[in-house]
Order: sequence, then structure tokens, then C-alpha cells
Amino acid sequence: MFPHRTAISIACLALASCLVLASPDGRSALANTPAAAPATSSAASDLRGVALAPLDKAHTFAQLRAGADEPGPSTLLVLSLARDGIQAIDLSALSGLHGADAFDVINRFDSAALDALARQPQRARRYPLERLLGVGPRGLAHVAAGTNYPAHGEETGVEGAFLFPKLSPATGPRMTVATAPGVLLDYEVEVCARFDRELRSMADFEAARKGLFLCGDFSDRATLVRNIDLRNITSGDGFADAKSGADRFPTGPFLVVPRDWRAFLAEVTIATHVDGQPRQQARAADMIKDLPTIVRETLNEAGTRSWSYAGGRIPMVARGAIGTDSAVLTGTGDGVVFREPGPEVMKEVMTARDRAAQVAAIERYLAGEAARRIYLQPGNRVRHSSNVLGWIEATVVTAPGRN
Repeated sequence: MFPHRTAISIACLALASCLVLASPDGRSALANTPAAAPATSSAASDLRGVALAPLDKAHTFAQLRAGADEPGPSTLLVLSLARDGIQAIDLSALSGLHGADAFDVINRFDSAALDALARQPQRARRYPLERLLGVGPRGLAHVAAGTNYPAHGEETGVEGAFLFPKLSPATGPRMTVATAPGVLLDYEVEVCARFDRELRSMADFEAARKGLFLCGDFSDRATLVRNIDLRNITSGDGFADAKSGADRFPTGPFLVVPRDWRAFLAEVTIATHVDGQPRQQARAADMIKDLPTIVRETLNEAGTRSWSYAGGRIPMVARGAIGTDSAVLTGTGDGVVFREPGPEVMKEVMTARDRAAQVAAIERYLAGEAARRIYLQPGNRVRHSSNVLGWIEATVVTAPGRN
């Protein structure tokens, strides 16, 4: 039996108690009050390089913020995309179900029924982009892959892909991410996946409807460097602390369910721009661990492995399954800010006479990195995008009370 099986719930409670968790519609997940309005909410979305997946390859869905007289979000079948909005058919109105989880509504319709609806454009209405929510799941605990693209592993000095838990609520496609003095805030763009059923086996994975969506993975590289296991970087220790938090997991507006997910995923591209300048460009086909491998390893190690987080140890999943409230983050390409520290830094850290001297060397390195101001700073605008999965717009702000 796993000795720390309850640690994941303790960690989630700790996260919830110290952070204002924002849900995909921009409202607090802990209270029925609006979270701070994203600074990007009034700007037109940048749709460069973004298109809808062809209908013969996938169905694209979105969720719409609930109106005053509606019981919850509406799930939409998206037919077209333009700068002034989407044309879409309201599946919630047709099914009578307004649910927080889009799959609850989507599963009322098989593929043939969706195709038939798509051939009835007269049913569609226009919806403004600013009303679209993020399509991430509603849980806090997610499965993430590190250095899962060869070029990213090379730039960070890590050989091989590995998994780690990420504890964050999914936020929407327009959001703010906070930084503070001493934080080395970095970006990553990823393809995420979620499923219409709980995965307890690979048979469940094969049978599941697979929803792909664009996501971001913001992290504090200073926290990572302080907590990483230098003797075994691919253990994943340190990554949960560095990458978890209320504003670290933005998700795009489109949940895409491919007809042939393997063929579709091979054609997906992802990119990051910061203040309009290109930083990342990757092809999902270049992943080291593919989606089934990530799921299989997670299930196989559910009761035997743990990762460091908040001073304790937690499992990847709370039970031997990946729930419908969890996402799989499949990794990022090269072009992030962080680079492998130089050999002189590594030598100083690894040959330090004791732990105190090692910590001092690490802190000198981090102070030098902060002084360079190459990591994300307040006012920076980060745009993640995909050819068929949508976009995310994030503005970096100063954390409250941290000037």
C-alpha cells in the first residue's frame, strides 16, 4: 500500500488555503465572488496562425460563460472562427444540460449526431470570443511530463523525459500571472489532454473520448533550482513546487475531440510569443513519451512512487486512476528562458564542502539570474497558440503586496 496516499488531499488543502484559486471563468473557486479581471480582457484576441480543425478530422467544442438566467455554462459545437467571435450550436440548449464539465454535455451526442448538426448552420449563433471559458478540467491535481521534447531537454541539460504532479486550477484563455522580486517566472506552451471517463486501465484509455486542448505551464525556476534533486533530476522532485499555484495553468478556449487522435496529434503545432517576439515553436509529433505512455506509466506507478511537494511527499494521483477532473500535460518544446547553468556554477554547487555552502552557491546563482531580468517581468504579454487548438493570452503582473 502507498504510505502517503492521503498526502495529495493534504497538499490540495494547503494549496487552497494559501492561494486564491481562479476557475476557468475568471471567478474565485473558493467563493462566489469574481476574481480580478484579466488585464487582457478588453483587447482583441490575436488569432494569427490559429484555425479550427477541419470537421472531417475533429469536432471542436467551447464553453460559454453562463448568462444571468442560465444554471451554468453552455457547451457549444464550434463551426467557424473569426476575430469577432465564433459561430456555434448550443449543445446545452439542445440537451437541456448546462454542466461545468463539457464532456457531460458532449457525451449526449455521438459523432454521427454531431456531424448532422454541423450540416445545419442555420442552428448556429455568433458568440463573442471574450465570453469563452477555458476548457480545462475542474480538479487541482494533474499529470505532467518534463523535458518530453528532445530540444527542450538539450537546452536545459536534462536527458530523457519524466513525469511529475502539477497542482493548479485550470484558468481561462485570458488571464494574469503574478511574479515578485526573486521569482524567475518562465513560460511553457503544451498540448493537454483530458478524458470523458475515469482511466483505471489502458482499456479505459482506448475506449475514452480524448479531448485535446492548448495549455500553459508557468513556473518559478528559482523554486525549482532550490528544490530539485541534483543527484537524480529526472526523479521529478522539485517540479511540483515550482509549477503549482493558482495562476500557473491557463487553458485555451477549444476542446478538440479528434476522429483519429494519433493522426491528428501528429499534425498539431504549438508556439509561444512574448511581447510579439517568437520564443517557442514545436510539433507534437516530436514528443518522447506519447500520450499512451504517459497514461500507462502514471497508472503503473500510482501506488509505488511519490514526489516532493510543500515539505512532504505526494503521489501522482490520489487513487489508482486518472480522473475526469485531471489533465495530462504532455511537455513543451525548446525556447524557454531557463538554460542549463554553466559548468562553473555546477562545479561550485557539486563540490561545496557542506549543504550550507551548496545553498550559498545556489543563492548566488539565483541572485545573478534575477539581476539579468531575462525572465518574465510585470507588463510582459505572453501568447500561446496552436494551429488547431486555439490561443491563450497572459499578462504578467506584480503579485499583490510585492513591489
